[in-house]
Amino acid sequence: MLTIAALVAQGDLFHLFQPICHIPGRQTLGYEALIRSKSITGTDSLFQVAAEQGSLFELDTLSVYNAIAFYFSETDRRESDEYLFVNIFPSSLTDAAFPLFLHKVVRKYGELSSRIVFEINEARSEMGDWNNGLFTQNINLLRRYGFLIAFDDVGEGATTLKRMIELTPHFVKMDRFFSKNLSGSQKKQKMIKFFVDYCADESKLILEGIEEPEDLLQAHNLGVTLGQGYLLTIPQPLPGTSVNVFRLIDN
Repeated sequence: MLTIAALVAQGDLFHLFQPICHIPGRQTLGYEALIRSKSITGTDSLFQVAAEQGSLFELDTLSVYNAIAFYFSETDRRESDEYLFVNIFPSSLTDAAFPLFLHKVVRKYGELSSRIVFEINEARSEMGDWNNGLFTQNINLLRRYGFLIAFDDVGEGATTLKRMIELTPHFVKMDRFFSKNLSGSQKKQKMIKFFVDYCADESKLILEGIEEPEDLLQAHNLGVTLGQGYLLTIPQPLPGTSVNVFRLIDN
């Protein structure tokens, strides 16, 4: 099996970007960077390979750094007010090397930190990392540098209401389970309304996985103001750019 370094060397890894949009006008709030591989089908499979090789932290941080470097390589994007969302595993936040990695990011892109959102992945296999002291410590380090925090897939994975209260993320992204057939499920509507009310004074709520017009309308009627999903726009290269091929992190 190819190592992560070999995948980078052969130009195998790249990002697509999916907009996060205001509802109902569909103006772009920002973009989520989504890692892809030319030779390994499926993002979960790619990260599984990295985990088996003991390279999950390497791949995770490489993805974050390349997304930031590529997104802000254009002057227009540096000067806009749109956000960049980058995914990070809890285990990366509890890795002893994370502060050193973050210092590299800050050294080159620190002035843009208020536009960069670290989106914490909710892999069930990493539930224990949410209770690791380094997790909260490095969340606070991100905040001190001015970065924003998002909890991803809320309602599906490891996030609890306790953690939301304790850490108060800037963005709460509700799992696609809640948007699927939202218009036909009163239970999902009640849960969405609960989070809309809770986040009104605490965080910005984003509903993921919106694919049907009737579910988008229902989300809007419930007070959801931000959405993401194939109905709005599919993951694709950034407007006016080619695909970004990964490079190794500068020293």
